[in-house]
Amino acid sequence: MEHSLSLLQINLLFILMFLSSYVLRKIQIPPIISFLLVGFLAKLWLPHESTEPLELFKEAGIILLFFFIGLEYSFERLKGMVSVWKPGMVDLLFNFFPVFFLAMLFGFSPITSLIIAGVFYPSSTSIVAKLLMDFKRLASPEAELLIGILIFEDLVAIILLSVLIPMSEFGSLEPKTIPISLFKILLVLALFYLLYTFLLPKIRSWLDRVSEDDNFVFFLLGGVLAVGILFKEAGLSEALGAFLLGVLIPETRVMENIEHHLSAFKELSIGVFFFFFAYESELVVPEQIHFLLLLIALGVLLKVISTYMAAYLYGMKRKARLRTSLSFVPRGEFSVIIASLEPTVKLLSIPFIFATALLGSFLFVLAPKVADWVYPPKRKPPKRVRKGLSPAQAS
Repeated sequence: MEHSLSLLQINLLFILMFLSSYVLRKIQIPPIISFLLVGFLAKLWLPHESTEPLELFKEAGIILLFFFIGLEYSFERLKGMVSVWKPGMVDLLFNFFPVFFLAMLFGFSPITSLIIAGVFYPSSTSIVAKLLMDFKRLASPEAELLIGILIFEDLVAIILLSVLIPMSEFGSLEPKTIPISLFKILLVLALFYLLYTFLLPKIRSWLDRVSEDDNFVFFLLGGVLAVGILFKEAGLSEALGAFLLGVLIPETRVMENIEHHLSAFKELSIGVFFFFFAYESELVVPEQIHFLLLLIALGVLLKVISTYMAAYLYGMKRKARLRTSLSFVPRGEFSVIIASLEPTVKLLSIPFIFATALLGSFLFVLAPKVADWVYPPKRKPPKRVRKGLSPAQAS
């Protein structure tokens, strides 16, 4: 009877997650926010014992998310990021280091300050990319720059996770932790590049054939989760392993079949992951409320300033720069994942992510109108009419 009750509660939970995301999407609120809201609401009626069957989805959520992010890239595309390294560095310098030192000034430990800066730094890939698509701005001048900086942020955040995870396990900032983690990352990158160069061309046709099998999903899901877990056991981020595995996948039939087989499972796992982030968080006002309010204000201001400067370095005109700078504020999945490393940081992170995701989404919608208001389109001068002729004759 208790088992049946738990299953019924989970079924109702899934329906509630769908309804909340469906309704909030109508008013341009990202699905991530709806999953977090459901997580908070579920604390009122869903006991912890009932959520045990969802633990697999919770663990798989991060791995599948980063695997699908990796599918969007390739080693050739990553090499071609030379044009965005300067804008990417501006974004990093403005949105990571100042917050790290600010957190230290407020009395946080070095590790906690790094985690807070990691939460503050990256914009949400899923929110920004979805908004670009929904508002038909993928062909706009700023889309290429925003996507380029998102790629840069993704890579930095994945490396940051790989460094922060062993630090959080040690509980202190060990001097040897950073070089050891960086050495492991470089070693793994070299190994995956060798696999991409020498092994992948030999098995590409086999992958295409086997991916046509209806049961390919078992091999795929097992392989992706196994790589993520192996990386975690090796003291690296499972996100890094899943991302690199996604990068390895060739842009052939196998990629189409992967997206077909795993896209629904990915959406389910990601939704459950964000649900658990809120469900397992305490609903209390953080003691550092002044620091939180300052973070939210800086979260908008520094992103707008740094993105405007990045657009300037990228060679954009003034109007496009302003529109771009107002379109990059939302924080989301990376901030949630990094915040989950430290329970005390979650109290600050949840309202920060909520505020920047909501404010950023509204700023994205208003960005074209604000840019048109500040830099109105130039009106064409009326045609001169010669004497003795009507306007119709003169034309």
